[in-house]
Amino acid sequence: MTSSNSMPARLMGSGFQGFSLLPLAITFVVLVCLSLLATQLWTSWRAREVQLGEAAEASANLAQSVAQHAYDTIKEADTLLVGLVERIETDGVSDLELSRIHKLLVARVAELPQLNGIFIYAKDGRWLVNSQDVLMSSLNNSDREYFKYHRGNNDRGPYIGTPVRSKSTGAWIITVSRRINLSDGSFGGVALATIDMKYFREFYDKFSIGNSGAIFIANNDGKLLLRRPFNEDLLGRDISKLPLFNNYLSRGSFGTAVIKSGLDGVTRINSYRRIEEYPLVVSAALSQDEVLASWRSDTANQFLVGGGLLSLIALLGYRMIRQINLRSKNRAEACAD
Repeated sequence: MTSSNSMPARLMGSGFQGFSLLPLAITFVVLVCLSLLATQLWTSWRAREVQLGEAAEASANLAQSVAQHAYDTIKEADTLLVGLVERIETDGVSDLELSRIHKLLVARVAELPQLNGIFIYAKDGRWLVNSQDVLMSSLNNSDREYFKYHRGNNDRGPYIGTPVRSKSTGAWIITVSRRINLSDGSFGGVALATIDMKYFREFYDKFSIGNSGAIFIANNDGKLLLRRPFNEDLLGRDISKLPLFNNYLSRGSFGTAVIKSGLDGVTRINSYRRIEEYPLVVSAALSQDEVLASWRSDTANQFLVGGGLLSLIALLGYRMIRQINLRSKNRAEACAD
């Protein structure tokens, strides 16, 4: 009887002793640590994506503002040119008519702050009339790019030329011009409006784009008209082979992409847009490093705190596992005795 009753007890004791909590404890501690680490990594990655998304939205809004400003600025000048071309082609260029036009041009330049001047050139490049108080009749503009363009093309639309220094004021200007035809349809001259580059620069300087952000206007051929930060050496430069023109604008007229600049090597979140009404492209870009600077700082602080918490949990887990291991050894020694 004694032998029969003691057998189940030995079996139960043997089964309980064979079961060890050590693997479960180790697995539990490892899973807790990995879960905390994974949560920290996911939260950090998500914060980075949110930061980049907000920057992309900000650059897109900025590009829209720049495009609208460029359109409004050029539209006002071009509308004036349309009226001048129609008037000259209809009424001619008699001395009386040129005197009336001169008064009109002086008034219009006073009204529009972006205008540096308005000029009418004869078919040989002579100055017929302009918005200045005194006409510099000795000057000739037949050597200018816009003049050569209109002389060689029948296109009646506006032409936006590359930046040049004004012969009359010496300031950097952007030119908007239209062809004037004679009654037989042949080339009769050029009507020109010059926009002071300072007007664009003052507008762009109002935007907060960081130390490495950039804004530019270029024509559809990829000739750089203006850029912030301003650099005279870059004016008129051909950027058509750079990624923005070569890879992105060929796919669509607007968008946002992370692009490493071919001008200064800075990686930026770049929003670009074509101005459909005029042959222009605008771009507004924020430095990716500057955008992520606060994220990096926050992430470093979070990982510092998270790392401390993870170390504490790992230490407590180690002590717990050590205690379990010691108890298991003591129990095994007791059973052996």
